[in-house]
Amino acid sequence: MNILRTLVWITAALALVSSRPALAQDDGQLTIATYNIENAFDVFDDPYTKDEGTDVKQRWEFEAIAQALRTIDADVVGFQEIENEAVLQAMVQEYLPGMGYDFVTVPMTNSDRGIKLGLISRLPIVSVTSYRWQTLRHPDDEQVRGFARDLFHAQLEAPEGQIVHVFVVHLKSKSSREGDPQSVKWRSSEAMRIRQIIGEMVAQNPGELAVLMGDFNSKPDEPASSALLTPAPDGSAVLSDSHASIPMADRTTYPSERFPNSVIDYILTSPAMTARLVPDSAIIFNDPELTKGSDHLPVVAKFDMTD
Repeated sequence: MNILRTLVWITAALALVSSRPALAQDDGQLTIATYNIENAFDVFDDPYTKDEGTDVKQRWEFEAIAQALRTIDADVVGFQEIENEAVLQAMVQEYLPGMGYDFVTVPMTNSDRGIKLGLISRLPIVSVTSYRWQTLRHPDDEQVRGFARDLFHAQLEAPEGQIVHVFVVHLKSKSSREGDPQSVKWRSSEAMRIRQIIGEMVAQNPGELAVLMGDFNSKPDEPASSALLTPAPDGSAVLSDSHASIPMADRTTYPSERFPNSVIDYILTSPAMTARLVPDSAIIFNDPELTKGSDHLPVVAKFDMTD
């Protein structure tokens, strides 16, 4: 139960200088991953959230997650279910020293139980924008909602000078709400707003390099996923699924008995970023020995950042 106390001590004690280049790959490839690491909670009670009902993340679980991350060796990783920035900073400094993750952010979210989104990056973070105060409406429902957790937008500076727009999200879970079984309308309203935000960006500048990644809690054929992949008025893609070529039987990202064969974690890309996707680089990282620390699997893709 004292895991995070130890981690916080180490966070304060270590002042590591990364020996890594801006990108791990010498050929200019940018590796991006998203990983829901399942309730990464510390030992301290946050009086402003309902964290009492969630077990503390054990050391062996953090070690397993870090081992998977070392193997993936991504330049940018988006996380879901982080309690706070201190947890993520401590995990990076204790378990991922020398990996080059000098840039870490965990913005606040709307979650009443205290789960947040996070990002670690070798690329400098230029800015972070939260959309958690957005007002959301579903066309078939008069109820006004907000993001269940958040959508945040980090602008990263790539070595060639490009700005990579990374959006991280954790859509509403499939728990039912009154008048909204499995929260389909809530999740869909989140997805429609995200599609609008990124769609407007791409419409203004088709060359924008944008990535949307996270836990969507939505299978490819369900309404939220369909909303995100809605094409532009001229029929062109606004967001494309990096892993669409993988057969569904091999694409499970949430190996759950409750929701079998669940494909709910994604990396979606704008047209300019889709054009940079390295062929056959999009994978679901599924090594039972390295993914024991979470109930989700990491989702990974590589992009060619050379001009």
